[in-house]
Amino acid sequence: MVLIHLASTAAGTSAADLGIYPRTIEGLRGILFSPFIHGSTEHLLSNMAALPVLLCLLTMLNPTRYIKIFSVLYIATGLMVWIAARPSYHIGASGIIYATASYIFFEGIVSGQKGSSAASAIIVLLYGGMMWGVLPVDNHVSWESHLAGGATGFVCAFIFCHRSTETVWQNGDYRAPQFTSGYYITNNRYSSVSYHYKSGNTN
Repeated sequence: MVLIHLASTAAGTSAADLGIYPRTIEGLRGILFSPFIHGSTEHLLSNMAALPVLLCLLTMLNPTRYIKIFSVLYIATGLMVWIAARPSYHIGASGIIYATASYIFFEGIVSGQKGSSAASAIIVLLYGGMMWGVLPVDNHVSWESHLAGGATGFVCAFIFCHRSTETVWQNGDYRAPQFTSGYYITNNRYSSVSYHYKSGNTN
């Protein structure tokens, strides 16, 4: 993002036409390219202040699945903007930021894991004010990208996260396995003890 912005600034050109232009074949390329394009240095810096923090949280909470989750958030957010946004070029990484923040927040609610719940609290404290960005208060701001990102994160949290009491290594949050015991008592002593692992879905 920084390199593209520096290059376009140095060349005195704009790469905005690589953004998402809804409901056009040419605008489909913006699904991939628009997060790398920013209209000003202030625009770039505001996104760069949030994106690295959110990506670190996403990676820490989902150490083996973050590429899959981020890819779905990335593509789905852009696709929703292409389908439903107003006819204009939509650029910037704010849609991805909203999608990632929304996913992390709702992951803590859906999964009930301590690490995810703590991350949800961090999201509220740091980025709670972002919720106003989904309102159409400024025609120069792609509030559609914000809304699409927030909705995508919400839906993906229910797709990728499940509340579980089993061992969950892949989510980076260890839960002690649950066992049921069966035993027989003879002369006040255990003649046999058996333990059975409670099977269930792991995600």
